[in-house]
Amino acid sequence: MRLLALLLGLLLVAGCTSLPRSGPVRSAAPQIPAGYGVDVLAEGPAQDATPQQIVEGFLRASAYGHGDEFSVANQYLAPGVEWDPLTRVRVYTAETAPEYSVRESDGGITVAVSQVAAVDDVGRYSVQEPEEVSATFSLVRTQDMQWRIASLEDGLLVSDSNFRQTFSVAPLYFLTRDFSASVPELRYYPLENRAAHLVAGLLGGPSGWQERGVTTAFPPGTELGRAGVVVQEGLATINLSEDFMLADDQELALANAQLEQTLAGLTEVGAIEIQVRGAPVTIPDFAVDLTLPQPAPGPVVVSRSTLARYSPATGVQAIPGVPSLLGRDPRHPAIPYEGVDAPRVVLVDSNTTLLTVPDDGTDPAPIFSGINLIPPSLDRYGWIWTAQRYRAGEIVAVRRDRNIARIDSSWLAERSISDVRVAADGARAVVVSHAEGRSYVELVGVGRDTLGRPRSLGEPRRIAEHLETVLDVSWVDQTSLVLLGRAHDDDDVKVHRVSIGGPTSVLASLPATADLVSLASNRSERSVVVANANGWLYVRSGAAWQMVVTGISDPAYSG
Repeated sequence: MRLLALLLGLLLVAGCTSLPRSGPVRSAAPQIPAGYGVDVLAEGPAQDATPQQIVEGFLRASAYGHGDEFSVANQYLAPGVEWDPLTRVRVYTAETAPEYSVRESDGGITVAVSQVAAVDDVGRYSVQEPEEVSATFSLVRTQDMQWRIASLEDGLLVSDSNFRQTFSVAPLYFLTRDFSASVPELRYYPLENRAAHLVAGLLGGPSGWQERGVTTAFPPGTELGRAGVVVQEGLATINLSEDFMLADDQELALANAQLEQTLAGLTEVGAIEIQVRGAPVTIPDFAVDLTLPQPAPGPVVVSRSTLARYSPATGVQAIPGVPSLLGRDPRHPAIPYEGVDAPRVVLVDSNTTLLTVPDDGTDPAPIFSGINLIPPSLDRYGWIWTAQRYRAGEIVAVRRDRNIARIDSSWLAERSISDVRVAADGARAVVVSHAEGRSYVELVGVGRDTLGRPRSLGEPRRIAEHLETVLDVSWVDQTSLVLLGRAHDDDDVKVHRVSIGGPTSVLASLPATADLVSLASNRSERSVVVANANGWLYVRSGAAWQMVVTGISDPAYSG
């Protein structure tokens, strides 16, 4: 997978618009060749096939059925049997072969597999711990004495290897509620008719957990028109319902930008044209800038009672103008994005005081006090997020002028909290909490007022359930996180990459004796750094890790 560079500062013009292929790098949006995939000629039922052979043939034909609209798979069904293959996909590991058994009561077939993931009817992918599940098929003989399937569950049952051959992941691009940045959400769709799947998913709106902070520019009720999406010679003609014409000029321009960004990962699409009732829609010449602020150079670390910055070229260097922190217990620095109205550095002193640290030689200034404060997170609106570890029912955001927003998080009331990290778009946050000997990682949408002040959090969505203990978390990019933690079936602390709406993986392991305690990342996997309890800083080196400096703690990038 490679990063697709998207130009997000757009001046949209009337009629058909070309898709951006260069500019600032954004979150992963793989370009998938139009001919990518595996062409499999599924075979219909063999003469006099046994019930198990019928079920095996059906599962094979249905796994590749998107290419023929499931016409071959339907040949395995008895006349009049209804089956909806698109309601869900259950993905099982190919490492363990399916087990077939015959029910003595009626001769039906049960297939048992180890399920590892699922995709719902709108393309949302969820990972799960391997779990044995079964699918049951009842069979009858037809008039010519051939076995056929008489009843079955809706959806598909496919191996992970088949799934990788027939589905692809792509981001749908939504918007922050102030229309100032785009927010991607990963979805999995069949390789066939990808443009139509992506547009339909975009029109369906963001997932519920994001809605507090994320929206779309398409007017309510906008759907694909009867002609759908037609791709010919690089032009995607997108036919929409008349509801689309209720949009004002800004919404038309933003909706067009959403479509451009969402379809930019398809190499067969070079330009788009929106039509309503067969007539092209003129896109107003309305300036759209969805660019996120750039991160400051980093990472910043605490080094011998001062604040410093690490770079491969110069090692650890004190930040000019920052006062000495002798006599204090500085922990967990946070730095803003470039151009954001916020203190140069914020840190926690003695676990009780949030300090702003200037770079003009003047003394640090306290802006919030509490007990057992967690590491601060600095969002692109200039708000500094923290909480008291054992008062998790309330999360606090504070400005440099001590203006405080108290945000209800009562779902955490029976837990302790260790991290709140706001995404670069400011519309989402990840929260790590703990109870009864295990950790919980949850995503929430961030509700704000028109001035950007945080007001509320949406319903939490739990992720990374395979991790029993989580020590630290950081956003890698807009669609994935890195977590420092230990899985249920592992005694070692490792760096886990968790895709939001996709699979998880482990970055190259560090020695079990490393005693890892914190990490940070900066919009790419290559930027991830890890610190241990001895003050050693590790950076990525090829497929491994390299210790580069000692005497530091608490590395942090912007955010």
